[in-house]
Amino acid sequence: MTAAEPIHHPLGWPAGSVRGLLSLLIALQFWLLLLLPTPQDKDKLIAIPISLYLMLTLVFLFLVSHGRSVAGNSDPTASILTLGVISRILIVLGTAGVIVLLSSYHPERFSERLQPTATQMSHWPTVLGAYVGGFFVGYAFRIMPFRDNWLFQALLAWMAMIAAGLLFVELIIQAFISPGIKDEFDLQAWGAVITGIVSCYFWTRS
Repeated sequence: MTAAEPIHHPLGWPAGSVRGLLSLLIALQFWLLLLLPTPQDKDKLIAIPISLYLMLTLVFLFLVSHGRSVAGNSDPTASILTLGVISRILIVLGTAGVIVLLSSYHPERFSERLQPTATQMSHWPTVLGAYVGGFFVGYAFRIMPFRDNWLFQALLAWMAMIAAGLLFVELIIQAFISPGIKDEFDLQAWGAVITGIVSCYFWTRS
């Protein structure tokens, strides 16, 4: 009998850890945009980006996924408390906390900030196209025979780091920079790029 091929995961982390980190960054941006105080400038609106709605579907996918999303017994990195498991717990508790807090003190923010603006809706086809394109590319990667090759795994690691970096920058811009600037940024193209990369990574690994 031959020894089993070692299991490789992006960045060498346990299975599901990178997706857990990305999901946590997506959820954190969503929470912050809901919790931000109402701007003093009445013409300044804080709205959830269209791209964030689509990426939230990937968070739901991560929350309910099994198999490849959790390190199994055959995985040498298997552990009960991996970043993937911890992220699931934090996302559920954080979301519940934000809902309870806003329902108690600022229930109007749900209707104000969860309603896309006309400008956002005009960019819906572009963002959706990036999401769907990322899905097909990621799924194609997942079923390719070279998916376990070390070089391909290295490319996935780079994609994971790029996706995490872009999500972090997006979080800073949307939650801390854009609300304090009178003129709105046109971030729809930027959001489409992030959505495509994150979608591709999730569907490669899911």
